[in-house]
Amino acid sequence: MKTRILTLLAALLAAAGCSSLPLTEYIDPAAGWDIVIESMTGDRQDITLSTADLQPVKQGNTYLYEGVGGKKIDLAVTYAASAQVKGALEVSPRITNNEEGWIVLSVEGPGLKSFQATTEDAFLVPRGTGWRLPLKAIAQAPEKKAPAPWGWDEKEGVYSFSQAYPSMNSTMQWGVLQSKDGGIYVASHDETFSWKDMKATWKPSTGEAGLYFKNRMTCFPGETAEVPATLFCPYKGEWYAAADMYRAWFLSRRNILEKPEWVRRNTGWLLAIMKQQNDEVIVPYSGVGDLLSDAAEERGIDVLGIFGRGIGGHDRFYPDYSSDPKLGGDQAFRDGIAKAHAKGKRVIVYTNGQLLDENGTQFWPDTGRFITVLRKDGVLDYQTWHKYADAPARVHGMACQRSNTWREIMLRLAKQANALGADGLLYDQLATRGPMLCYSPDHGHPVPAIVYGEDRTENMEYVRTEMAKINPDFIVMTEGLVDAELKTIGMFHGCSESAGIRPEDVFLKRFTDDAPVQRYPELFRYTFPELVTTVRHPNPAHTRYSLNYGIAFGFRNEMELRYAADRRYVESGQVPVRGDYGNVLGPPDLQFIEQAGDPQEANQYYKQVLSFQKEHGDLLMEGQFLAGKGVNLETPSKYVLSNAFADGNRLGVLVWNTSAEEVAYKVSVPGYRQSGICAPDREVTAGDPLAPRSVHLVLFEK
Repeated sequence: MKTRILTLLAALLAAAGCSSLPLTEYIDPAAGWDIVIESMTGDRQDITLSTADLQPVKQGNTYLYEGVGGKKIDLAVTYAASAQVKGALEVSPRITNNEEGWIVLSVEGPGLKSFQATTEDAFLVPRGTGWRLPLKAIAQAPEKKAPAPWGWDEKEGVYSFSQAYPSMNSTMQWGVLQSKDGGIYVASHDETFSWKDMKATWKPSTGEAGLYFKNRMTCFPGETAEVPATLFCPYKGEWYAAADMYRAWFLSRRNILEKPEWVRRNTGWLLAIMKQQNDEVIVPYSGVGDLLSDAAEERGIDVLGIFGRGIGGHDRFYPDYSSDPKLGGDQAFRDGIAKAHAKGKRVIVYTNGQLLDENGTQFWPDTGRFITVLRKDGVLDYQTWHKYADAPARVHGMACQRSNTWREIMLRLAKQANALGADGLLYDQLATRGPMLCYSPDHGHPVPAIVYGEDRTENMEYVRTEMAKINPDFIVMTEGLVDAELKTIGMFHGCSESAGIRPEDVFLKRFTDDAPVQRYPELFRYTFPELVTTVRHPNPAHTRYSLNYGIAFGFRNEMELRYAADRRYVESGQVPVRGDYGNVLGPPDLQFIEQAGDPQEANQYYKQVLSFQKEHGDLLMEGQFLAGKGVNLETPSKYVLSNAFADGNRLGVLVWNTSAEEVAYKVSVPGYRQSGICAPDREVTAGDPLAPRSVHLVLFEK
């Protein structure tokens, strides 16, 4: 298997025009690492060990450190460097722990360090669906003031940032340092998809850049840990070559779920909270088949997401999701779902994948507290959610994902949802936060154990497999985004960077290099075009910008009806003001509602865009997302973006004018001839300019 993968990787490198850059000049496999160890008894502080003042024994490409930490700590560290593919360097560390009473918790490095980067270079990292971090913007920042997400180390004079995988903050195990004519691919080809931090650094005074991983683990006394290998590979051209390498490796290790047709072709969902945290009823169960289905149809939305559906309302009494008499009772809920189906809508119901309410039910004292993550300090891990000024905050324990009791509860909730007639179940939050350590001795795992990693994926895969026996069309969803979960998730609830709608002025910063963070959804979408995710938009109104954002990147739409004022807007077009959310601690962004303008006109473009996406679904929904690869775009404006979608011999280029000015453009794709052009809201012909905040789909054939 390994030989086949290396052969495939070699072919990809050759196709990318792999550089012959001598990576060993920038990567010393025997230097730059740090190890953190923890006392098992808890009476001693954590210790950080490093290569400082240590001399390894070198045997070929292997470097061995023995007696790390001197007489105090007995560890052996081995680094093996292997140039198995021309132009690429793979470094595989191994840790042997011979010290009683101490656990190895992390190994940082080696990495791409001391690489000379210029202000024309940029990091591309998988923060959500993607971030581009231009060094020019960092260089322009005031000295000693780090622009987010960077931190500033005064002593070292270095900017740095770190993000934890797997979580919505780091969704894939790779990143690049992109230069004008090529870049460096840095990846962890870790088939266990384990906990690690991706780190990046840049030192303005010298131009030195770094990109590397800090691998987290629990290596107990008497054990040897094979630390996931890091692959370093230079490439020529754009970042697509790096994405192709990661995708090829990923598919050699993990399948991507084959989704039902209704999932592949859905335009998005209307997310509605039926009853809120303060016990306020927003929509009764009868509204599922009436108000919500009709509002979705008016906008071209195919799916309903039903939140706050349990007896406690939203964020209360979890994991009790019994039907609420105040909302109409169990039969009314079933009838509402059936009526929505009769109107052509699919229904996903909500459950939280990790929160256990510490107040209001007997579940917490009887069961919940015993299956909650236990921190090192002996305190049960928790989250607090407070959404109304006139209601108390809700405190929830964090369910340990390695608890068999919790896994069976997850399955029971899926069966309950299916019995209601739902088409799927959302396990909220299970692709948002990063992993952590659980110190409970009662969950059937070692102490400590890493939780909220692969255990989350395994739990959802268990549920999906069992539910497929009952209803093959039933899907499992989760909030956030992580590549490891592509094997089990039908659709993601896109609460993640660049998979969530940000204000228009924030997005437009991607067209200039003076912004330290540029949203770059292409990164994940190109790597995994099979992705089906909503684009998070906690608002009952959409603007032309927010609707065009979704179609431009092949996302599925989302609108949210969470509060009474939202309902009035959706039901009767009554435009809310801030006072309408007087007791709400996190109201919708009223700027979107104001910019949407007249509700009737806004809904017209809403329906046009979603209908257009579905009409051209072979390309815009199920086509291979190519981003800008192979597209020649000519335009005098820097605010025009183009993405290609391929389907066999057909190809469509979605051209989006993000500016407030009419723009002329020409687009071509080598090897293809233009066969047509269309738009969601008007008749267009070849050569027509792009109206302000508008899109064209230019069609090509081979």
